[in-house]
Amino acid sequence: MDIRQATEQIEGAVRAYLATGEDGLPLIPFEMQRPLILMGPPGIGKTAIVSQVAERLGIGFVSYSITHHTRQSALGLPYIAEAEYGGQTYRVSRYTMSEIIGAVHDAMAAGAERGILFLDEVNCASETLMPSMLQFLQYKTFGTHRLPVGWVIVCAGNPPEYNRAARDFDPAMMDRLKRIDIEASLEAWQDYAVAHGVHPAIITYLANKPKNFYRVRTAAAGSRIVTARGWEDLSRMLLAYEREGIAAELALVEQYLQDHEVAEDFSLYYELFSKYQDDYKVADILGGVAGDDILSRARRAPFDERIAVVNLLVDAVLGEAHATVAREEALALVRGELLELREALAGVGDPLGKVDAVAAAARAELDEAVARGNVSPARQRTLAEHAHVLEQVRLGVARWEVAGADGEAFDAAKAPFNEAVVSADEAAGDAAAHLDNALAFLDAAFGEGQEEVVFVSKLSVDPVLMRFVAGHAGPSFAEHARQLMFHERGLDLLEQVDAL
Repeated sequence: MDIRQATEQIEGAVRAYLATGEDGLPLIPFEMQRPLILMGPPGIGKTAIVSQVAERLGIGFVSYSITHHTRQSALGLPYIAEAEYGGQTYRVSRYTMSEIIGAVHDAMAAGAERGILFLDEVNCASETLMPSMLQFLQYKTFGTHRLPVGWVIVCAGNPPEYNRAARDFDPAMMDRLKRIDIEASLEAWQDYAVAHGVHPAIITYLANKPKNFYRVRTAAAGSRIVTARGWEDLSRMLLAYEREGIAAELALVEQYLQDHEVAEDFSLYYELFSKYQDDYKVADILGGVAGDDILSRARRAPFDERIAVVNLLVDAVLGEAHATVAREEALALVRGELLELREALAGVGDPLGKVDAVAAAARAELDEAVARGNVSPARQRTLAEHAHVLEQVRLGVARWEVAGADGEAFDAAKAPFNEAVVSADEAAGDAAAHLDNALAFLDAAFGEGQEEVVFVSKLSVDPVLMRFVAGHAGPSFAEHARQLMFHERGLDLLEQVDAL
C-alpha cells in the first residue's frame, strides 16, 4: 500500500487500541494489542506519518532508533539488591528502568497519558539486543519494566534488500505483529508535498519525470539513492537558498539526490523553473493586474511550462491559506486566554505579571515544539502566531503600566489583540481575492483545460485550504470544482464543498 493508505491503517489501529467500552475497559485488551510494524524501503516517510498520526489524535509520541541502542541502554543497567526468600536474605540482580520505558514515563509526567512508542529500524537491532527486543514486542516488557497501558507500539524496518544489517523475523514472531507493507508512491506523496509546501519546482519536475521519484540501488561503484526524504530535504534547502539569495547549483542538488543522472536532470530543470518564476509575475497574477504579455505567453507556452505556472500559483495560494488559518487558530487561543484573564486584569493586583506568565507559557510551548522536531510545520506556525500576539498583548499592558494611564489593564491588553484581528481579517480577504484572481487568470489563459483541473485538484486535497474556502472564499472555487472535477474527483469534492 502507499503512504496515504498506511496512514489510515495506522490511525485506525491506534484509535481501536485506545478505545474503551462503557465499563471503561479497552475494547482490545492491552496484552492482545499487536505492535504495528511498518516495512518498506528507506526514505518514504514512515517516521513522519506515525508522528503526524499522534499529533492528529492529540496523544504523546516517543521515538527511538533501535540501531542506536545496546542491550544495556534498552534493558537497563544491572545492580545488586537484597531480597528475602524463605526467611533467608540473598543478594540478587536487578535492573534499572530501561531508557525507552523511562522516556514514556517522562512523556506521561509531561501530560501525555496515552501515546505511541515508535521504534525505528527494529529489525536491525544488535545480536545481543534482539532477544530482548523480541520479548518487548511480544510481552511489552523490557526486563521487569512494562510499557504503561495506553501506549501503542509502532515499529518500522527496511527489508533486508535495502539494509545489510536488517534481518527477517521468524514466522512465530511475525504472527504476533500487525504488519503493514508500504511502497513508494509518487501520487500519494504529491498530495503530501503540495499540502506541506514542497518547492513547486520539485512538484512539477516529478509530475513530468515520475520515474525519477524513487531510486535505491546498490552497486560495487557506490550506492545511488533518491528518496522522498531526499526530495523534501532538498526542497527546504532550495527555499532557504532562495530566501538568502544563494545560487543553488548541481553540487548542492547532488548532496540530496545521490544519483548523478537524476541530480543533473533536476538541476537543469530548476534553472528553467527559476526563469519561469521571474517571467511570470505571480504577485501580479494574484493581484489581478497581470499584463497582456504574461497572458499571451501562457497561451503559447508548452504544456510543461503551463503546469509549472499552475504549481507556482498553487504554492502561493496555499501559503496564504495556511498562514490565514494558522493566524485565526492563534487568535482563538488568545481570545480564550484573555477571557480567562479578564477578571484578574480588572483588579489591582499585578496585571503585567499575569500576562507575562501567559506569554512566557506560549513561548515555552513554541520552543518545546521546535526542539522536539516532530511537531508539524502547521502546528508550529500556529504556536508562533500565538506567541507573537501574546507578546504584543504583554507590551500593551507594559506600556499602560509605565504610562500610569486611566482605565483597566484589560482594555490595554485587548487593544493589540483587536488590531491583530483586524489585520488577520484584511489578510484573509486578500488571500480570498488572490484565489479568485488565480482562477480568473487560468480561465483567461487556458479555459476549462487540464491546467485548471490540476490547479483545483491540488487545492482540493489540502484540508487546510478547504477550511479556508469554507470561511473566506467566494463561490468561484466551488463553481470551478463542480465544472472541472466531476469526471475525476467530483463526487468526493462536491461532498466536501456541500458540507462547508
